[in-house]
Amino acid sequence: MTNRTRQSSVLTADAIGNMATSPREPEVAGALTSTRFIATALCTSVLNLLLNAAGYAFVLKDFYRAHPAGSAEFVQQLNRPPDQLIVWAMAVTSLTMGLFITTVMRWSGAKTFVTGLKQGAIVGFLFWSSVNSGLYASSNMFSLPSALVDTPLSALSMTISAAFAAWMLNRGRVRVE
Repeated sequence: MTNRTRQSSVLTADAIGNMATSPREPEVAGALTSTRFIATALCTSVLNLLLNAAGYAFVLKDFYRAHPAGSAEFVQQLNRPPDQLIVWAMAVTSLTMGLFITTVMRWSGAKTFVTGLKQGAIVGFLFWSSVNSGLYASSNMFSLPSALVDTPLSALSMTISAAFAAWMLNRGRVRVE
C-alpha cells in the first residue's frame, strides 16, 4: 500500500463516477463542477446583496444621516436618488462580488459552513478594512464614524456569504476515510 492510499481523502460523487473508464466521464464531471461553481456564485451574489441591503436599511441608513461626511447639500450630491440608480451597474457589482467570494472560498479550500465562516471573516475584514480605509483617506464619501461602522457590517455580510459559498460548493460530497 502506498503512502497516498494510506492517507484519508475526500471524494466527491463526481469523482467516484469518474472512476469508470469512459473518456467522456471526466468532461461530465468538469461540467458539473463548473455548473456548481456558477450556481454557487449566483446564489452568493444574491445573498450578499440581500445582507448588505439589510445592513443598510436597519443600521447604516440612519447612522450615515447622524454622522454625515459633510453638509446635507454635499451628501445629497454624492448619492443618486433611488429613481436614478443604474440597475445594470448594481447587477454587475453584485455578480462580481459573488464571483469574488466564491472564488476565494474555492481557493481557500473551505469545505463546510464553519470553515467558510472562518475564512470569510478573515477575507471580509481585510477586504472591507482596505476599501473603507482607502475611501476615507482619499475621498469625502465617509466620516470616520461611518467608515468604522460600515467596515464590520460589510465584513459580516461577506463572512456569511463566504460560509454559504463554502457550504454550497461542497454540499453532497462523500467523505471516504
